[in-house]
This record gives sequence, structure tokens and C-alpha cells, in this order.
Amino acid sequence: MQTRTYLGILLAVLVVVYASFLTPLNFELLVEQQFLLNSDTSIPVWAALLVVFLAGLVPGAALLAIRSLKRDLSRRHKRRLHREEESLEQRYRRAIDFHVDGQWGKAAAELEVLLTDRPEDYPTLLLYGEVLRRQGETRQALDVHRRASVLYPRSVALLYQLAEDYEAVGEPQVARETRSRIQRDFPGLGLKVMFRRRDLAMAAEKWTDAAAWHDKIQTLLEEIGDVHGLEREQGVSHGLAYQRGVALLEKDKPAEAARIFKKLLEQEPRFIPAWIMLGEAALLQDDQETALAEWRRGYEETASPVFLKRIEDHFIEAEAPARAIETLREIIARADSDLFPRFFLGRLYYRLEMHDEALKVLEGIGERLDPSPTYHYLLGRIRQRRDDPRGAMSRYLECLKRLGVTNANFVCRSCDAAYPEWRDRCEACGSWNSVDVDLQEERLTAEELGLAERPVWGGYTRDDTRVPETSNGT
Repeated sequence: MQTRTYLGILLAVLVVVYASFLTPLNFELLVEQQFLLNSDTSIPVWAALLVVFLAGLVPGAALLAIRSLKRDLSRRHKRRLHREEESLEQRYRRAIDFHVDGQWGKAAAELEVLLTDRPEDYPTLLLYGEVLRRQGETRQALDVHRRASVLYPRSVALLYQLAEDYEAVGEPQVARETRSRIQRDFPGLGLKVMFRRRDLAMAAEKWTDAAAWHDKIQTLLEEIGDVHGLEREQGVSHGLAYQRGVALLEKDKPAEAARIFKKLLEQEPRFIPAWIMLGEAALLQDDQETALAEWRRGYEETASPVFLKRIEDHFIEAEAPARAIETLREIIARADSDLFPRFFLGRLYYRLEMHDEALKVLEGIGERLDPSPTYHYLLGRIRQRRDDPRGAMSRYLECLKRLGVTNANFVCRSCDAAYPEWRDRCEACGSWNSVDVDLQEERLTAEELGLAERPVWGGYTRDDTRVPETSNGT
């Protein structure tokens, strides 16, 4: 209630109290004297005063009561609408969850209820049509999206859904015309939507969805004749093809995966993850020699030390250290630059507790690897194992002086993200073929390290902005 209402009530009470006080003094006047209404009608003076008082009080009190009632009813109505809206939002979220989980029937049921209350709701219509299409009810999906496009004629997302609907009902020509309309009426916007959806799918590692969006992007680029755009998309094509091969490996289909990796390497022989997984596919088929041959070919093609580590780990796991030593020596003999093979041979000797041999090999390349903290740390470990604490401390100090790295790790050449183990794809920026052994390359030239130039493909940024160009990293 407002302040003036309280003041009015207080004033009324004071008047009543004051009138009660005056009543005994004016009894004769108030009770015995008459107030003439006309020549024939009269009422006591007190009754006349009461009527006047009620005439002034009742309208205000009634107005106050009406206002309070309206306010209460409005608040109740808003609370009811809020509860209903919250219930609808919860239902929509459930439909989204069912959609993501592939439970199309349950998603459709939730969306149908939503459309009963919100028949023109844009997100609901968009999703409902897609769910119907996923269920195989393509004609109904087309009808839903057509109705939505009438309500929202400037929606690019609806046009894409309509194109998908026309494809599903067997009208590819209409689908192409719809996509052409997107490029004609919304230049640039259509591709941006597809790029964003593909990159979101890649970030979530939903490779099937990402590949589907990538195919649509390529189709659209071909239709508009964007040759440079198609060239930029080659890197992502390589990465998604690689992921299809990995998915086949996970399903225990190494032969099919190997065919994909081989085809990919014919197109781009510097794609390190494909070489690695080609060897893994051979191992799954119990063909160790082929796996080793593929890894060695990958090293010769790319000069990446990732292959040396994989070969070393393979023989250690197979409890065949002599074969590991023999293989690394063969690689050293054939390599144009033997820096990395010698380093890994020395490290292998260290892992096998062959400390004299490890020191001999590693000290032989000390001048070239002196800037590397990892190199000094490894020498410190070897001297510590040989009970040479003074020599070990000297090497550890050198290691700390050179950035304090205490173990060999891997770094993305595209965004500098560090990893304890090698990855085929950087999780930070999404690029393939970019993670390599980190030996402080910024202090050594690529020529000194024996590294070949290799492209880095694909990727995305966390704010969903594309990184479409192919960048070359050393």
C-alpha cells in the first residue's frame, strides 16, 4: 500500500476519535437536533454526519481494494505464464536431448506438444521438420519447413532444411535451386552457417556430422565455381578422410582403414598421422614387417621424429630391444640428417640401461643439440645412474638454464599447445599433422634438425571463427 493510503486511514481514525470525544459535549445537538433533507423528511444530525463520512471514505476504499485485487490477479497471471513458459522450455530442452541421442520418436512427441502452444515458434518448427525427416516422414517434414519459411522468409537455416527435404523426397533439382537461392539472396551467409556447423561438429569430434557438412560445403563451392575455396578446403578433406580411417580401425576393420590411409597419402604424402595409422592397421593384421616398413617410409618422406619414437616403443613393447637398436642404426645409415635418429638411439640405450653406449652416442651430437633442455636432462639422468652426482648436477643445471624442461614432450606447430604424448590432431586448435617432438626448435634451424617443411591443415578457434587457410609450418 502507498504512503498516502496509510495517511488517509490514520486521518480517518483521528477524526473518529475526535468526534467520539465531542459527542458527549454535543449530545443534544447530534441526537436531538434534526437535519432536514426536505420539507417532509429529516434525519438526526449524527446520521447526516455519518453519511457524509461514508460518502468520502467508501469510494476511496473501494478503489483501493479494486487496485489491490487487480495487482494480485496480475501477479498470479504472470506467475502462471512464467510456469507455463518454463514448462515449455523444459520440454524443448528434452526434445533437444532426444534429438542429440537419436531418439527421433520421443523428440517428435515433445515438439508436437510445443507446437500446440506455440504454433509459430521458429526453433520448434525448424527442429520438428528435421526430426520428421530423420524418422523418414519426408513429406511431413517438407510441409513443416514450407510453413515455417512462409513465417520466416529471411531464414537461411530454413532454406538449408528445405534443400535437405527436397533431396529426401527425390527432388534434387529443386534442392539445387534452393541452395542457389541462398547464394543469390544471402551472398556469403550460407557458407558461414555451414562452416560454423561443421566446425562445431569437429570440435565435438562428431566426425560423421562434420563430414556431412563438409560435403555440402564442397558441393556449394563447386556450384558457385569458387576454385580457391575448394583448394582451401583440401586440408579439411584430408583430416576428415583420416578420421574415417581411424573410425574403421576402432571398429576392427584394418584392411578398409588401410585403403583410406593409402589413398590419403597418395594425395598428400606428408600427412604424418596417416603414416602412423597405416602402420597400426598393419599391426592389427599381425603384419609387423609391413608396419615397420610404413613407419620407415613415413620417416623418409617427412623426417618427423614421431616415427622414431613409435618404432622404439613398438620394439620395447614387443620385448625386442636388439631389433630396435638394429632398426635405428639402419635409419642412421640411410638418413640425410642423422641428428634425430642418433638422439633416439642414445635414448634407447638409456632406456635399456646401456649407459656407456648412450653417453657415447649422445655426446657425439652434443654440439648440435646443446640448446635443447631435454638433451641435458637425459645426460643428467645417465650420469646419475652411473653414480656420477657431480656430472649429473652439472647437466641438470644446464637443463634448468635452458627453460627447465624435464622430459621430452610434444608441441603443436600451429598454436604451440604442449602435450606429454604425440597426438594426430591438436585438441586446442583442431589442426591435423601439426603435433611434433619439441626439442626447442626455435633455437635450432630446421636444416640443423633435419626437418622437412610440412603443411598444417584445418582447425577452428574456440569462439567458432573459422581458420580456413592452410598454413605451412616448419
